[in-house]
Amino acid sequence: MKHSLYWLSLSLTIFVLTGCEGYTYTFNQQPIFSPETLFSDFNIKDTALKSCVEQAIFDQNVTKSTQLTHLNCSNAGISKLAGLEIFTGLTHLNLNGNHLTEIKPLLFLSHIQVILLGANKHLLCSDAQLLANNMSGSIKLPTHCSK
Repeated sequence: MKHSLYWLSLSLTIFVLTGCEGYTYTFNQQPIFSPETLFSDFNIKDTALKSCVEQAIFDQNVTKSTQLTHLNCSNAGISKLAGLEIFTGLTHLNLNGNHLTEIKPLLFLSHIQVILLGANKHLLCSDAQLLANNMSGSIKLPTHCSK
């Protein structure tokens, strides 16, 4: 009976603690476990892009810039991409339906496999073609650049 109670107690403790992974645990006021903090060391001036990136970091529990792999910022009102180049782990990027004119920061994303840029009516096609020529993955350009 004592042995069963011990295992039940241990199992219950482990079960409860796995649901508390976001907390810092201390013993004698000394931290023994602290969860990693979400990545926040980036500078994005476009408030719509910044908001989208912050939400993706939260949703994907990103603790390093390279851990952000998927970003869906379609129809978000984004006009500038400066600062996005820090997320070099991005593989999939959806920027459909924004107000982009230039996309040069995307040239620094070497792991990118899919980029969606449709319905960005004012996008410079020269930038879009340069990006398309330098990536091996799939890119969807706005209709005015697909001539």
